[in-house]
Parts: sequence; structure tokens; C-alpha cells
Amino acid sequence: MHWLQALDTKLFLFGNRSLVNPFFDWLMPVLSGSNGVKNYFLGLAIAVGLALLIFGNRRLRLCVVFTLFIVATNDGLICNPIKQAVHRARPFVTVPEARLFGVVGKGYVAPEINIDGINMAADKGSHNSMPSAHAANFFAATMTLFLFYRRSLWFMLPLALSVSFSRIYNGVHYPSDVLAGALIGAGYAAAAAVAIELVWQFFGKKFFPRAFAKAPSLVPNLNLGKS
Repeated sequence: MHWLQALDTKLFLFGNRSLVNPFFDWLMPVLSGSNGVKNYFLGLAIAVGLALLIFGNRRLRLCVVFTLFIVATNDGLICNPIKQAVHRARPFVTVPEARLFGVVGKGYVAPEINIDGINMAADKGSHNSMPSAHAANFFAATMTLFLFYRRSLWFMLPLALSVSFSRIYNGVHYPSDVLAGALIGAGYAAAAAVAIELVWQFFGKKFFPRAFAKAPSLVPNLNLGKS
């Protein structure tokens, strides 16, 4: 397995060091939501979501609800338990050449030992590298939107790939962390959508016939309700 780690590190350094340029030094932290940008993204997402819930049609509303549910549960049910189990150090901790948010040599997070002997730096995410939650969440959203609107892939896939690459460029994830996150997020979204649709096909037809008649499929593009 040593060669896999060596390859992972080489690919990380290529994205983190070899592709450095002033534009990426500005853009990549923005895509990762650093320096408070995340709050603006969340505010915009909430505003758009509320507008779609109020003014959108049935498909738009279902899409919003599905996306919120899948992204909200992805971290707690999937990503965080895996992170705690794997406990992999982030590359800026273990790779001396790593650039952390554009600064060379500022990668290592030194221990902050409190009066009880507890390392407070552990809470800063020094050992929460595998998988990338950013990649998982964006690919989960990409898959969910794709299941409702095929053409959304033209926008969401480049966005998810860009955000995922920003995690490597910013020095906080290895490429394998990002790949694992993307597969987990997309897989979880697809599995959750199929499970919810199957439950609706079984229970909706039986216990909620009027609602089922209006919406025979919650996720039409799955085509599970068609023979």
C-alpha cells in the first residue's frame, strides 16, 4: 500500500504546488468557503431554496426537499463516522512541502495542550481528511439535481469538480480523499433517492391513493413506477 500513498502524495503536490498561480490563490479558498465565504453561500442557498419552495412547481419543491435532506444527512450518517474511523491526518500536517491556503510552510498545526493535557488542535480538523465532506456534499447535490433535472449536470458537475479540486489546492485533502468523497456523496444520493421512491411506490399507492394519483413518482427520472 506504500506505493498508493506515494502516488496520492505526488498527485497532491501536483495540484497543491505545481498548478500554483495568483488567480487560483484567490479563487480556490472562495470555492472552499474559507474566510467567511461559506456563510454567504449558505445564505444564498437558503434564499434560493425558500423561493423555489414558495413559487416553484411540484417537481421543483420535491427537488429542494430531496436535496436538503440528502446533503443534511450525508455528513452525520456517512462522512463523519468514516472520518472518525479512518482518522487520517490531512496532508498539510504530514507533507512538509504542502501549501495551506496558499502559504508554503504553514501546513503543520502544532499541538495546543491545555491545562488538562488535551490537544485542542485536534478539534481543528487535523485528523479528518478521509473522505472530503466538501466533495461528498457537492456530488450528493449534483446527483440529486441530476435525478430531477438532467441538464443541471452541465452546471453542477463543473461546480462539484471545482470545489473538490480546491480542497487539494488549499492543502487540506489528498486526491484520494476527494475521490472517496465524490463516490460516497453521489452513491448515497442515488441510494437514498431509490429507497425513498420504492417506499413511496409501496406505501403511497396503498395508504395515500389521492396523493399518489397526483404524484405517482417522487423522482420521475428514476422511472421506478413504470413497468
